[in-house]
Amino acid sequence: MDMSLQKRVGPRPLAVLVTALACAVCCMVLADVSTAAVPKGLNCVASDGKINGRGSTFQKKLQAGLAELYRDDFCGNTPKVPEDPAGNTMVAYNYAAAEGASGTGSGQGVKAASCRTDAFSGTDIPYSTTQLKELDEAPGKTGGCGITFTPPFQPNEPKEWPYTASGKKDTTANVMSVPVAGSSVTVDVNLTAANCGGTAPTELNFTAREVSRLFGGEVKKWNDSELEGTDPVLKNCNTNVTRVVRFDESGTSTIFKSYLIRADNERSGAACAPGKKWEAYFAKNNEWPGKQSPGAEGECSAITTAGVSGGPALITKLKETEGGVGYADLADAIGKGVLLANVQNSTATSFQPPNTGSGANCDYKTLTLPGATASDAVGLNGEGDTWANNQETNHGNATDVGSKYPICGLTWDLVYTGLSSSAGENPISRLTADQRRTEYSYFTFLLSSTAQEALTSINYAALPSAWLPKLKTGFQSNF
Repeated sequence: MDMSLQKRVGPRPLAVLVTALACAVCCMVLADVSTAAVPKGLNCVASDGKINGRGSTFQKKLQAGLAELYRDDFCGNTPKVPEDPAGNTMVAYNYAAAEGASGTGSGQGVKAASCRTDAFSGTDIPYSTTQLKELDEAPGKTGGCGITFTPPFQPNEPKEWPYTASGKKDTTANVMSVPVAGSSVTVDVNLTAANCGGTAPTELNFTAREVSRLFGGEVKKWNDSELEGTDPVLKNCNTNVTRVVRFDESGTSTIFKSYLIRADNERSGAACAPGKKWEAYFAKNNEWPGKQSPGAEGECSAITTAGVSGGPALITKLKETEGGVGYADLADAIGKGVLLANVQNSTATSFQPPNTGSGANCDYKTLTLPGATASDAVGLNGEGDTWANNQETNHGNATDVGSKYPICGLTWDLVYTGLSSSAGENPISRLTADQRRTEYSYFTFLLSSTAQEALTSINYAALPSAWLPKLKTGFQSNF
């Protein structure tokens, strides 16, 4: 079944509740599989069927919006008393306990998958080749386990491995990496009238080299002659530049640095960290020129972090920093009181904004799925052609391509294979049958035309429509 068949006629907000479809459509979704033995019965059982995920802050607004749409199209309200972190939906993503313990961000998403603490996890990296191998092995191989918080719903973290109890046993398994959406990473500026001769800029255009110089620590003041050449309005902005960067291991940083590598890897003539290419800052993506050893890498602009994971924290810090320049995904930056710059596209033909209306202004037509089969499409290629190769291939690296905004990326969810097994042994045996039904039907929904078409209303961009049948088949047949 293509879920576009049940899309209602005409536009409607995400929060419209349509409970009449719940029973019929749930049954149809669960019937839409021929090779995965999903437990029988309806999904959306609030008592023990809710699930949680954590990781990428890039997709927090996405998960919240699509969980509501999934609720409206399939479940109706599913509250619990007292109210739980999923509210009246079936999915809690980057819930308060994880955020309060810095358990979010793409790096934490990879760790969450490895440690089996949540039903799924989000990442924009999505992983290195080494990490992919580790994810397929015993928990903790990506850097140890041990969380200081309790997820709202099972699985939580087992006290021992392999976990065995009441006829259940956790097993090792390969992990699927399922792309679910894309969006842009904005270049954000905090310049006030007080720092610009009484008139704050209302629009800024940056070339690739200017973005590289700003974040490479080369630009000390905003009235820098090169910046002024592109944006004469900066002539009166005689204030210091302060770079505001992510504190955590961030997928947003990975996307942004992928752009810097493609756009200006050599950093020719750099006075801050001279001789170091952008690719030297890719493996550890919270490192930046002039950040690790202040004063020891030449003349660099100031640099600071929010000290807390996530794009919202970076935007908050940026708004407190006069003359600051930072980066964040569109959903975190738009409408937050900072100036979103236009950036020159890869063909050098125009300066493009990061958004068109409420959607991301991204071009994914040059990207390809890994491998040839549906299983390959969700990262299960045994020959090594996976999403991990995004720096060497055009699978996941959407930066500096096409004629639209050049700083764009994809975001993935990590889901273990074999969760459909009801024999008591699977990668996360602590998930209930109702939770596994929820996870299966929710991800089937995320990969539907209905969900993808809704993304532009919540600051994201849809995956190429031609990908959806193969991704859905790959997910369903390996779940």
